[in-house]
Amino acid sequence: MGCYKNTINFLKLIGAENKISFQKNLKINFVEKGGKKHKLDSSKLFYPINLLAAILNYTAISFSERISILKLFSKLLFFDPKKFKNISAADWLKKENQNERIIKSLWEIIIVGTLNTTAEKASAEMLIKILKIIFFTGRKSSVIVLPEKGLSEMYCDDSKNYIERNGGIVSLSEKVVELKIEEKKIKKVITNKDVYSDFDFVISAVPYYSFKKLISESGIDNEHQIEIEYSPILTVHLWLDNNPFREKFYGLIDSKIHWLFNHGKHVTLVTSAANELIEMNDDEIAEIIYSELENYFPIFSKSFVAEKLILKEKRATFVPTVELTERRYKLKFSYKNFFIAGDWINTGLPSTIEGAVLSGIAAAESVILNKR
Repeated sequence: MGCYKNTINFLKLIGAENKISFQKNLKINFVEKGGKKHKLDSSKLFYPINLLAAILNYTAISFSERISILKLFSKLLFFDPKKFKNISAADWLKKENQNERIIKSLWEIIIVGTLNTTAEKASAEMLIKILKIIFFTGRKSSVIVLPEKGLSEMYCDDSKNYIERNGGIVSLSEKVVELKIEEKKIKKVITNKDVYSDFDFVISAVPYYSFKKLISESGIDNEHQIEIEYSPILTVHLWLDNNPFREKFYGLIDSKIHWLFNHGKHVTLVTSAANELIEMNDDEIAEIIYSELENYFPIFSKSFVAEKLILKEKRATFVPTVELTERRYKLKFSYKNFFIAGDWINTGLPSTIEGAVLSGIAAAESVILNKR
């Protein structure tokens, strides 16, 4: 989203800003079962009145329900997220008179999309923090930013090129197996290919499950450890002989598919918090996906599908529960000359690219401070 300011600056730094496109204003085409479409469109009027108007014209819910949302927004600006650290997002929404229809048609879509979990599991503190960033930090913050290329090409390739242009070396397919510690400092990094000792600082930027194994085997204090519950993401690519979709993307209300992205030659379907589907085999998943598409888009038929690719990420993100949000505050992410980056450290954000970029900035700043 447009509020991912650090991510956007990072893409500019590595020369990848031409691989993303911005909406001028927030505009999402939501679809309910049967094919009826509802637009959340803030293209009229000026910020922040345009966002209020978008909600007032969001026909997926009744007019009285829209007023209920606006009442919550009127209070949201003055909420201190930390005061809601002990309750779930679901409990908070119910307390604010958001009924099941409102939650299914709006809040659940935002929660699953930004936090990759359910309202029952998500921390209200984290949700409130995210809502304030999206809706109250300027007009551009709420817009959708779409990649024009695959994420590996956009992030990884240009990052590698940037590092090498600036004198760095990137070694791929090399696994760190142990960190040798003397006097509470990392003295050696042992990999499956080499041993490194000529360095001042080490930054780890691996997923938490890899980090936990590494520091356990290296004898680093367990104050750097937390327990994390993971949430899966399911991505289905369909190549179509006949593509009936006209919009760049759609949000599906109360569906097993959350988002449909239209690339012209093929479509990508994304399901966050995909616990229900992730253990099924590919054929079972495909039949459910086809059925959902036919129910939500009467113009679609599974006979249009020429080829499919199903990708499962079982540990895609962490679940930002009330308990984990509290534990992250206490997590140490420095160890003399050893610094940690990753979306799971205490960035104050959920498991997002923006959180990952922020953690990288924090690690770099730690190096600079310790060199002085």
